[in-house]
Amino acid sequence: MNRSILGIIGISAVLATGVTACGASGNSTAAGASESAAPIVLSQTPTPTPTPTQAKKYTSDELAGLLGQLHDSKGAKLSVLSSADLSGTVDQTKSILSSIAVEPAECGAMAAAGMAQSVAGASMALGTSTDTASGTATTISLMSGLDAGFLQQSVAQTTQLDRCASMSMTVSGVRVDVAISKVDGVGSVPDTVAYRTDTTFPGGRKQSVITAQAVKGAVRISSIATVGSSEQDAVSRAGALLDQADALVK
Repeated sequence: MNRSILGIIGISAVLATGVTACGASGNSTAAGASESAAPIVLSQTPTPTPTPTQAKKYTSDELAGLLGQLHDSKGAKLSVLSSADLSGTVDQTKSILSSIAVEPAECGAMAAAGMAQSVAGASMALGTSTDTASGTATTISLMSGLDAGFLQQSVAQTTQLDRCASMSMTVSGVRVDVAISKVDGVGSVPDTVAYRTDTTFPGGRKQSVITAQAVKGAVRISSIATVGSSEQDAVSRAGALLDQADALVK
């Protein structure tokens, strides 16, 4: 992953992704509660227990193939990077996160832990589109091979968005302020978690991104769009890619 794509995602977006990926643990309810045994009928043939259908786990090449079928808002295909292309960026991102002082401190700790857990043993691919005229960019990533419980928590927990709605990050003596707020109406995938991250740099320059995350089968889908002329445009771009990916993942 080159520096321009890392800039598209933004450290604030990576931080916010880590925060939601590491949401407060919830209790899973087992499907199908046990029922009292019915009276035995000798002539009745026992009903076989259905075998649960396993969600498909994708290789990085398969994920890259799915992203290669997506189109941006202008109908152009995305530039796609596979796990091999992204291998150096994972370590780079972890290094960046470890060098950032975050207040409240718990938000930084959760982000770093979420980043480490989210990529361990997973296959991934990333697609990106850049509009040079407007200066906006949209990216979408697919990750497969994650723990099922972690997958659900990564998009089901929104408590951390409230607790870390206002943060500051300091790196090399430079402080930036980060604000995170929930956003509705990003795409049509059920149980999507979406939020806006606004990062204010020294001098007043601001970078804003819309991030949306959802789970389809055994795949986590994350779509990020930089905010240009309007938030709604970014919401539309992020939602469109999320919906396209959801339609292809089995």
